[in-house]
Amino acid sequence: MQDDRRASIRLFFALWPDPGIRSALLRARDGGIQGARPTHPDDLHLTLVFVGDVAPETLPCIEAAGDDVVVSAFDLALRRVETWPRQRLLVAAPDETPQALFNLVSQLQQNLLPCGIEPEPRRYRPHVTLARRAARLDPAPLAVHWPARAFVLARSGVAGRGNGGGYQVLRRWVLD
Repeated sequence: MQDDRRASIRLFFALWPDPGIRSALLRARDGGIQGARPTHPDDLHLTLVFVGDVAPETLPCIEAAGDDVVVSAFDLALRRVETWPRQRLLVAAPDETPQALFNLVSQLQQNLLPCGIEPEPRRYRPHVTLARRAARLDPAPLAVHWPARAFVLARSGVAGRGNGGGYQVLRRWVLD
């Protein structure tokens, strides 16, 4: 009997930082990771839609969901580093979310419906996870300007860095 988890792939759509933004995010987390488990620098991202575990044969449908997005490029301002105590996460988050980001998430969610993937029931909270198992911290100001010019489809659970995980970008789409 085959293990269904092994036969599936775990996917998500995300904004992926360029090297300059990644460096700014790494500097932002420096003061808040005592005792926490920092996110690997190559894995920093802002999730748009978590697709979840799917059969590999659904990949073409999921890629088509990205193909059908019509959203203009936009700017995102990450303005604070804070902890989410319940989840024990250290995150970088915006004070205000651009409407274009909400539009991108909404279009992806709608485009995934024919693939049998339902939207997340919780309210969308854009953030970049900087570390896990973080102690409570007072919010700190941040000034990271992120020109969102593209989004990606990524796979999680890719081995190779010795930590048993990691992400792999499978495909990239440019925003108009």
